[in-house]
Amino acid sequence: MLKALRNRTIAAAFAAWTTAVRARRVLTSLLRPRLRLLDHVTIPVDDLAVARRFYCDVLGGAFLLEIDAAALARFGRPPAPDGGDGTFHVSVYLGGATRIDLFLQRDGQPAPLRGHPHYAFRVTPRDLLRFQDRLRAHGVPTEGPLQLGFPGQASLYFNDPAGNLLELTCTGFPRAIPVRPPDLTGLAWTPA
Repeated sequence: MLKALRNRTIAAAFAAWTTAVRARRVLTSLLRPRLRLLDHVTIPVDDLAVARRFYCDVLGGAFLLEIDAAALARFGRPPAPDGGDGTFHVSVYLGGATRIDLFLQRDGQPAPLRGHPHYAFRVTPRDLLRFQDRLRAHGVPTEGPLQLGFPGQASLYFNDPAGNLLELTCTGFPRAIPVRPPDLTGLAWTPA
């Protein structure tokens, strides 16, 4: 019980500190141009339909739009070269205001055992294990939860169907978990 209270206190202190850093950044840049927020992140995928199902049905994303040959024609853009490779994409929202654009890219996928780049999404401590159960129910292997930061920080690692490394992270995690970096060797999988 004391460990859980300590972890929640550390999480609250970290949240207050990051809020103060953000506020200071805004105040010190009032008369200067500044970046407002991260608008979108692009993630390479090798199959748009599979990626859309994974990010929407498994991770709970909200589908925004798909850019394909028909959409390009509606927008008055010329046809995409290379069968849409590098042009066609699906846009989703995974909580927050940052859009995730899943771009068709048949080559250049990440190395399976490299920790970077990866994409991390914040969840509540309660939802971390719920997501782990949900991922496992869909046949997605996971690694964690692991503590890589301060006490109460927890991370869960897994790959999307294209092999991109994803992380779910939270602060205030109440349980004792291993303190170590992730072992990525068992995260490869093939969607059903």
